[in-house]
Amino acid sequence: MSYISAPAVVNEEQLAYLNDFVPEKLRAAANIASDPFDGAARWVFPGETRAAEPKGLARRVAEALGISSSAEQVEIAWKPRQDAETQPFAAYPSHAIGALPDEWFAGKVVMVGAMLSLTDRHRTPMAVLYDDDRGQMPGVMVHAHSIAQYLEGRKPLRLGWQWTVAVALCLSLVGLLIGLLKKGIAFKFLGGLMVLVVFWVGAFLGFSQGLPLLPLVAPSLALGLSLWMMDVLLGSAERKQRQFVQGAFSRYVSPAVVNQLVENPESLSISGVRRELSFIFTDIAGFTTLSEKLSAEKLSDTLNAYLDGACEIILRHGGMVDKFIGDAIMSIFNAPMAQADHVSRAVRCALELDAFAETFRIAQNAAGVPLGHTRLGVHSGPAVIGNFGSQARMDFTALGDTVNTAARTEGVNKYFGTRICCTDAVVSQCPELHFRPIGNVILKGKLTGVDLYNPVTDEEAAAPLYQRYMAAYALLKDEDPGAADAVRALHRDYPDDALIGFHFQRVESGLKNHLVVMEDK
Repeated sequence: MSYISAPAVVNEEQLAYLNDFVPEKLRAAANIASDPFDGAARWVFPGETRAAEPKGLARRVAEALGISSSAEQVEIAWKPRQDAETQPFAAYPSHAIGALPDEWFAGKVVMVGAMLSLTDRHRTPMAVLYDDDRGQMPGVMVHAHSIAQYLEGRKPLRLGWQWTVAVALCLSLVGLLIGLLKKGIAFKFLGGLMVLVVFWVGAFLGFSQGLPLLPLVAPSLALGLSLWMMDVLLGSAERKQRQFVQGAFSRYVSPAVVNQLVENPESLSISGVRRELSFIFTDIAGFTTLSEKLSAEKLSDTLNAYLDGACEIILRHGGMVDKFIGDAIMSIFNAPMAQADHVSRAVRCALELDAFAETFRIAQNAAGVPLGHTRLGVHSGPAVIGNFGSQARMDFTALGDTVNTAARTEGVNKYFGTRICCTDAVVSQCPELHFRPIGNVILKGKLTGVDLYNPVTDEEAAAPLYQRYMAAYALLKDEDPGAADAVRALHRDYPDDALIGFHFQRVESGLKNHLVVMEDK
């Protein structure tokens, strides 16, 4: 029977009553040994901690059954449930005892106590997972677990230091892997936190099912330490890499592309690499002469406004502004980030650049600035892209014959009177777009001809001019005798079309084919 002699609990009269009412051989200390840190019941109360105090209840029952026990405080080996529906111990309401079969209690230790009390409740280690009787357990049930471990000879399942080291190393490895993902600090923190939550919940679930309690503190510290060390080791290099990428490309590509490069820097090849690229070269006709006529301030304002508008269009289409050469712009597509549709991007960008440049030119002419047409050349092909330069200065740019051909493609617009010129390498990869063929042209410095085209918008392709031009050019290409008349008719109906005018002059001079040889001058 429960007995206590502590002056803080019973006064002298109450103690005298207990001494008279409870025989000494039946006295047991029913205290609950709780953890001062979180108040959880963790140990079997041994009793005999002060004078005249009897043994703890579990030890007294074990003694009555001939089982020896130690006076040291031992950890409770919580008995797990057999399954989700079966409690560790059978429990019956006291008023039903008389109606239950005697054999149900034969050879059993029967405890009498309050199961529904709201005050005799004690927090257990399972309170982390459960808010029912397993987390806040009635005192009589805590004693049942304590007694059961003596009767069954069970001991708390504790892992040795070897397991602590092994688990700590495993979590350190997890922290290392999270750090190697090279994500932001928020990702690392949330990733580490999720690992710890899963680890702790798994450890407590296993413990509640009778498995050994895994070491928690040391492995958790090991995970945190490994994450911190990886951030220290890799963080500095990552920050320098991010700063390099942002500094190198923020002025040349769109912010979205810069963010992709920052998040995925391995996609950027710093050393030279050969890949398929598309290029746009632009140049303003007569700008050198114009620059000599304008004041420095007016020239600067005009050029800056033009370049701002042009660069905004290039970046919006995903292009990279490689460099400015006076009023000329060199832009690259499919670098630094790969673009599966880089060729069509370049053509669409050129069409929008042409529309912007013409609107800008007309506005400047109206303001008294005789700005000329902008000529554009578009070409696609293999080139080497990467960092080139000296130790003092380097540029991320492209090199190769494709770049030279793209530059020459821009220059031939002057010869044909067009504003945009594309090569066959571009047209063959853009079946959804519309082009007017210019001719099979042998560019300066080349031995073989290349088919050149003038891209047009969907609206222009739907107009009668486009259909008639395509028919007339087909006759020229086939050297049909009727080609000359078709070209003359086109020139008569569309005298302001420069490309038609070019073919008209050739027809009138006796040339009735599509082969054009550029002369060196």
